[in-house]
Amino acid sequence: MSALTRFEQLMEQMVEGSVARLFRSPVQPVEIARRLERAMESQQTISVNRVIVPSFYRAFLNPQDFVTFQPVRAQLEQEMATYLSDLAKERDFSMLEHPKVELAEDAAVARRGIQVTAEMTSVPSSSSTVQLVVPTATTPAPRGASRSHATLLLQTPSGQHPIQLQSTMVTIGRGLGNDVILEDNRVSRHHAQLRYRQRRFWISDLGSTNGTFLNGAPVGETALSDGDTISLGGLELVFRTG
Repeated sequence: MSALTRFEQLMEQMVEGSVARLFRSPVQPVEIARRLERAMESQQTISVNRVIVPSFYRAFLNPQDFVTFQPVRAQLEQEMATYLSDLAKERDFSMLEHPKVELAEDAAVARRGIQVTAEMTSVPSSSSTVQLVVPTATTPAPRGASRSHATLLLQTPSGQHPIQLQSTMVTIGRGLGNDVILEDNRVSRHHAQLRYRQRRFWISDLGSTNGTFLNGAPVGETALSDGDTISLGGLELVFRTG
């Protein structure tokens, strides 16, 4: 039985209880669950060994729709978090912590509307793990960068892991706010930056602890060529174009 089927059956059981009026609401719990699922699917972070998805979700409803859920809000939030946990296991996704769901009201949301936000964690990360993580792109690639077809090849024990460069400015580091996240103790939270200009990518160091090197030489701001080896404190990536 799928995670969604289990959730739907639970909602059907609730109809028979004291919350039957919930199912006369313009917004149905299953609709919210499907929006949460889409948020999970669209915000995957691709790791060398796993796919990480957000753990913390907020679903915003119009105040007139939200009031219907108030009597059972805590129960619904718990059941939706369980649904996301089951869904992650079903699809072999990983989470940084047990999922949490919050229902909230927002007058900017239209009647019958649902707006969902998702974050990797509900608290700031200590970045103490050694996973090598590359987020998937969430916005279209700028025209200039897409023409460059540039890729970073991350060297791992299992081989090379390609990282497509899909923006004209790409930050690399251990912190979750970077475009390319490399959770390795050798990499600083904000380690290096790539910029696309004059029809090529340039790399610069962001004051990292262990330094940024290009083909063994320290980097100030240097243009990249096909086949260059970038070292971030000892973690190596190969730059490829075409």
